[in-house]
Amino acid sequence: MPEQLPTDAARQGQRGQPVLIVLLASLAVLAVALVGLVSWQGANSPKDYASLSQEAARHTAVSPTTPPNPAPAPKPQ
Repeated sequence: MPEQLPTDAARQGQRGQPVLIVLLASLAVLAVALVGLVSWQGANSPKDYASLSQEAARHTAVSPTTPPNPAPAPKPQ
């Protein structure tokens, strides 16, 4: 007949620190990845939409003292 082990002893893994080392290493890799993502995202992000819409409104607005744009000159052939 096989040896009977108590349930607590049967569920326990080996004693030591390999799991802790793997956990800490994975958290360190996660932290490096998050820092890289945040810095890359901040460098490539466009301006906020409010400033873009104000900028577009400034370009399309025509003041009353500004004469209308003349017709473009024909291109020489």
